[in-house]
Amino acid sequence: MEKKSSVIVLAGYFYILLPILIFFAGYCNILTSFIGILMICIFGLLLCKNTPQLWIPSNRKEWALIMLILIISLVWVYSSGIGALVFQNLDHNCRNPIFEHLVENTWPVLSADKQYILTYYIGFWLPSALIGKIFNSIQIGYYFQIIWATFGVFLTFYYILASLKKKVLWPVFLFIFFSGMDLLGSLQLYGFRSFEPFEITKHLEWYYPGYQFSSFTTQLYWVFNQAIPAWVITLLLFHQKDSKNIIFLYSCMFLFSTIPAIGIFPFVIYWSFKNNINSIFTLQNFLGGSFILMVSYTYLSNNIAGGHITFQFISASAFMWWFILFFMLEIGFYILYIIRYCCKEILLYICLFCFLVYPFIHIGYSDDFCMRATIPALIIIFILITQTIGNSEFYKNKLNLSILIFLLFIGSFTPMHEITRTVIMTSHGITKAKADLGFENFFGYTKNSKFLKYFGKNNY
Repeated sequence: MEKKSSVIVLAGYFYILLPILIFFAGYCNILTSFIGILMICIFGLLLCKNTPQLWIPSNRKEWALIMLILIISLVWVYSSGIGALVFQNLDHNCRNPIFEHLVENTWPVLSADKQYILTYYIGFWLPSALIGKIFNSIQIGYYFQIIWATFGVFLTFYYILASLKKKVLWPVFLFIFFSGMDLLGSLQLYGFRSFEPFEITKHLEWYYPGYQFSSFTTQLYWVFNQAIPAWVITLLLFHQKDSKNIIFLYSCMFLFSTIPAIGIFPFVIYWSFKNNINSIFTLQNFLGGSFILMVSYTYLSNNIAGGHITFQFISASAFMWWFILFFMLEIGFYILYIIRYCCKEILLYICLFCFLVYPFIHIGYSDDFCMRATIPALIIIFILITQTIGNSEFYKNKLNLSILIFLLFIGSFTPMHEITRTVIMTSHGITKAKADLGFENFFGYTKNSKFLKYFGKNNY
C-alpha cells in the first residue's frame, strides 16, 4: 500500500498563492492590499486544512526516482530558454522585456508618458521579479526564474505520477515528447525537406495556419509563463476530493494564465458536481474566489487586444477536409485508440468538446485562444492516455499498444524539432532574444483602467 501525505499538494498551493500575495502587496492600494493579503492568509489556512493526500516516496528506489525527475525538470527548463542562458524562441522577444519592466519599474508598471499600464498575465514572473528588485539585479531575477520554473515543472511531473498506479519514469519522458502528429501535417506544406538537416529547426506546428494544439515542450519553450501555472492548477483541481476550494483555486488561474483559465471552465463545472456540489458553498470559494476574480478581472480586462473577440466559422468544404485532417492528426487518432478503455470517463468527452470548439474562438488579434485554451484539455487527455497504457487489458493487446506507440513516436518529432533548434542555435552563439514589446497585446489605457481607479496603486 502506497504512503500518502498532503505535503506535495501544499507545495502546489504555495506555488500558486505566493504570486497572488505579491500582486496584492505590490500592485494594489493599501485597502485592497490589506483585504487581499488577509484573505490569502485566512483562506489559505482553510485550504490547507482540506488538502488531498497524494503518494509520497517510501523507499530508496522511489526517492531516487524523485531526484531523477527533479534533475530532468531542471534540464528541460534550462533548455527552454527560461533564464536567457541558451537560445530563446521568438516569443521571448516580448517576455524578456515584460520581466525586465517588472524588475526595473515601480508597480503597477506604467509607460514613460503614464498613458499606458502593463496589462498582462504576469503572475509567473512576480516572485522572480521581486528577487530581482531585492538584489537590484535583472540577472539574479533571471536565475530565479529557472528555479521557479523548475519547481512548477517538478510539481507537474509529480502530480501526473500521483495519478498513476505504478510510479515509473516513462510518463515524464512521454510528457516531454507528447504531441500531435505535426510531422505528417508539415510534410504537406514543406514536403520531405523536413527531414533535411537545415530544416530540422522548423516549427512544425504552424502547418495549418490559424489552428494549433501546442505540445508541452512547445508550451514550455514559447509560453512558459502561461503553461507552467496552467499545468499545476489543472492538476491541483484534478486531484481535489471535494468542491470546498475549487472556485478559490480556479480564481487564482486568471492572473497567471487567462486564456487557459477560460479553457478549463467546463472541467471546473464537471469537478464541482462530481465532488459534491453542496460542498462548494464555502467562505474561501465565495469571498476569496470572488475577490481574487474581481481584482484580476479589472486588471486584465483593460488590455487593448483582449476586447477583440470573434467566433470564426469555416466553409463546409474546408471543414470536411482541412479541419478534420487537422483534428485527427493533432488528437483524433489518440482518442480513437483510448476511447474503448475510457468510454465511461466524462473527462474524455469534455476534452473532445474543447478540441472541437476552441479552434473557432479568437480573442485578440492572433490565434492564441486555440493554442492556449486547450492546455488544460491536453493535460487531461495526456493523463487518460498514460492511464490507458498502464491498463493491463490494453497492455496485453500488443497490436493496440504498438499502434499507439507508433503514433506517439510520430508526434515526438515536434518536441524533437524544438529541442534541436535550441541546441543548434545555442551552438552558433545565439542566446537571449531581442526585446520587442508592442502595446496592443500587453498594455491598456490608464485613463480607462478600473483597476487603477478602484484597486491599484496610484503612481501616475
